[in-house]
Amino acid sequence: MLLFPLFLLQAAPVAAQPLPTLDEVQFAECLTLAGKDPVSAISSASLWAQEKGGYLARACHGFALATDFKIYFAVPILAEAATLAAAKGDPRAARFWAQAGNAAIASGQPDFAVDALSNALVSNTLDINERADSEVDRARAFVALGKNADGEAALATARQLAPENGAAWLLSATLARRLNKLPDALAFIQTAAAVLPSDPAVALEAGNIAIAAGDDNMARTQWEQAIKIAPNSRQATTARAQLAALAAETPAAQDAAQSR
Repeated sequence: MLLFPLFLLQAAPVAAQPLPTLDEVQFAECLTLAGKDPVSAISSASLWAQEKGGYLARACHGFALATDFKIYFAVPILAEAATLAAAKGDPRAARFWAQAGNAAIASGQPDFAVDALSNALVSNTLDINERADSEVDRARAFVALGKNADGEAALATARQLAPENGAAWLLSATLARRLNKLPDALAFIQTAAAVLPSDPAVALEAGNIAIAAGDDNMARTQWEQAIKIAPNSRQATTARAQLAALAAETPAAQDAAQSR
């Protein structure tokens, strides 16, 4: 899943740079173009980088590539932007590392993601919400590497940093279910539902937890809710498949019970 919040690539705070340089203005314009026309932004940022645009050109180039779903190619460019920004003492280096880590997860490079996100977090320049998002991403990478305990620890940190971060609670619930820690999974998904009351992913996971706990009726209710919230979503498609599987199993279970 690619999160890539645009705020991570915003220009430096006004207080730190009251009079933007031409590079900062071009960076802001490049990001705006990337949001509207990523293909044009890729071309523009690439040319800017060749003209010694430095790390800002590379940061926009990476963002434009990711926006155009060329995520694998975005990773090294964002990492280069982060490295160059750190060398110049720009605190946005941490944000660029976080971007690189996020893109690495989406492109199937969890090892690189862990390293990039650790670089982002060690700088202590991210705000609380950014740190929480980075810990959530780090948890994704750890789980992809089979390091579930590290994933649990990262999610615990994310929940502590930003209790309103719904993704942290949802992923905590999913991981707890997969580890067969159903009481924890239930507690996490209840909080996720309170934070994200209209999220089909939360309803889908609530159904998954219910079925794992043997509560078919609750599972059915939650999966139907996922479909109701967003009928054309990926979660709704999964929920329909789960409901069909449950319906197919139910008569067989009843027949088995009657034959005993």
